[in-house]
Formats: sequence, structure tokens, C-alpha cells
Amino acid sequence: MCGRFVVARATADLVRLFGVKEAAENLPEPGWNIKPTTRVPVVLESAKGDGETVRRLEPARWSLTPSYSKELKTKFATFNARAETAAEKATFRGSVKSKRAILPAYL
Repeated sequence: MCGRFVVARATADLVRLFGVKEAAENLPEPGWNIKPTTRVPVVLESAKGDGETVRRLEPARWSLTPSYSKELKTKFATFNARAETAAEKATFRGSVKSKRAILPAYL
């Protein structure tokens, strides 16, 4: 993904577009120059206690902190993974397998 992107849709539009059942309060507003580490809305799925999967809209920090990192700041940029090799690189491998989200972005 490139270094900057756009979140052009309001919360209500994202809820409708992605079939979200639960939306967090105080979600970030649309932005036209989103940079790494900015809070952005993301779509996640999780299981409730009864096993039902629920799609949620939550705020998240745009970037990746590898599971082995003890701090949010890393020695190298982790927001610019290549789709072709992300599953092979140690930095991204674990997240590719088990930690996924939809990032509503326009490039």
C-alpha cells in the first residue's frame, strides 16, 4: 500500500456498505490525506459468546506493530507491505494468517 490514502466515506456509509452490526463511538471522520499511525475506521469480524460472528466498525492505528515488537515504534516502516510477499516475510506472516481487517481506503 502507498504511504498516504483517503477515507472518503462517513460512518453511516461504511456501516451500510460493509454490513456492520456494531459501530464504535467516536470513530475518526473522513480524511483526504491519511498518513501512517493515524487513527482510521476498520471493519473487523469476531465471535460473540454464542459463536455468532459479528461484523464491527472500530477505530485502529494505521500501521503494523509486529507481535514480537515490544514498542509501537519499529526500526523500519511496517505500513508498506507487498501483497506478493507479505505471507513470506517474518514481519507480516503471523498477521496475514490470523489478524485481518478491512481498511476502507481510496488510493
